[in-house]
This record gives sequence, structure tokens and C-alpha cells, in this order.
Amino acid sequence: MGERQLELTLNAQEFFRTRVAEVIAKQRVDVGDHLEFYVVNLLCEFIAPSKLATTSGELDAFETPLAIMVKEALEAPPSHRARIYKYLGDSSLYVAGFFQDYFNRKAYDLNYYISLGSSAYTNVANIMRERHSEGHFSNMYEDLADRFGDLVEVVAEVSETPGAAKPLDILAVYDRWTRKNSDRLFRKLQEVGITPIQTPFKERQ
Repeated sequence: MGERQLELTLNAQEFFRTRVAEVIAKQRVDVGDHLEFYVVNLLCEFIAPSKLATTSGELDAFETPLAIMVKEALEAPPSHRARIYKYLGDSSLYVAGFFQDYFNRKAYDLNYYISLGSSAYTNVANIMRERHSEGHFSNMYEDLADRFGDLVEVVAEVSETPGAAKPLDILAVYDRWTRKNSDRLFRKLQEVGITPIQTPFKERQ
């Protein structure tokens, strides 16, 4: 054909690479290129997340409770333990970031996901260090554990579609901010004309 065809294929890798870089710059967090790359790949993989086969069945990032994943990791053969902990860490990071609205309904605890996700990556790092004395990828998983909370904030902002025509639940955002004191949530409140003031927890009961 003589005419130039219009390329309409969306490259998920490029989209998330650009979006993650924008969010990291906006939030002014320094997570390093290796963690930025990891988050981009994680977001691409969770477009169509795969289940993880274990000796007792399958783990599903959206259906299997985190406590069950921990149990599976503890009871798994040593050769399988790292990949279950990695799956737990990845699932926690994605869900804690992409579905923060659910954590405001009291049935979910964001800090619980952050705690288990961070611990999971720490376990991956320890297992890898035992297997590879030179460090191998253990340092990266240590960094994932240490910066887990920051990465959750990055994923959370990536999940928000710019210019989306949906109402902002100001009270939910404010309630989450009082518990998390997140810069990202602070900016969201400022965007709708609210400058929140942090008060001691007892005064908010």
C-alpha cells in the first residue's frame, strides 16, 4: 500500500515505563533504575496475571488470601519457597497500590499488605543470598522490601487515570491521608482546594 498505515498497537511496556517515570519524578522519590524497571515489568505482568502452581494447588493473586500464601511458602520445599515469596510480594505490591479504595472500607488493611509484601521480598533476598554467596539478585529484593511503601505509592498514582471523569471521594481520601500521611494523597486534597492539617490520632477518634 502506498499510504502510510497508522500504528494503533499500544505497547504496554512503553506506556508503563513512561507513566512510572513521570510518577517517580512527581513524587520526588529515588528508588533507583532497578526498582523502576521491576515495577514497570510488574505492571505489565498484571495486565493478565498468571496463577502460581504449588505442590498443593494454585495461588491466585486476586483470590488467594495472603495468609494462605505465607502458609504455602513456609510448607513448600526449599527449592520452591523463593518463587512463592516473590509471588506474595508482587501480589501485595500490585493490590496495595492499584486497589487502595478497597482498603478504605475497613475490611482491608493497607498496612497488612505492606508488611507482608515487604517481609516476602526480604525472605526472597535471604534465600537468594544463601544460594548465591556473591549476592546475585538478593540486593534488589532487599531494596524492594525497604522501599515497599514508596513503591505502593508509585503504583497507586500510576493506577489513577489522568483526567478521569469520576467523582473524588474527598472524605475517603482524607481519612486515608490521616492514617498514611502520604504526599500523594496530600496533593490530591490540595487539587480540590483542601489543605489538610495533621492532628494527633486521639483527636481524630
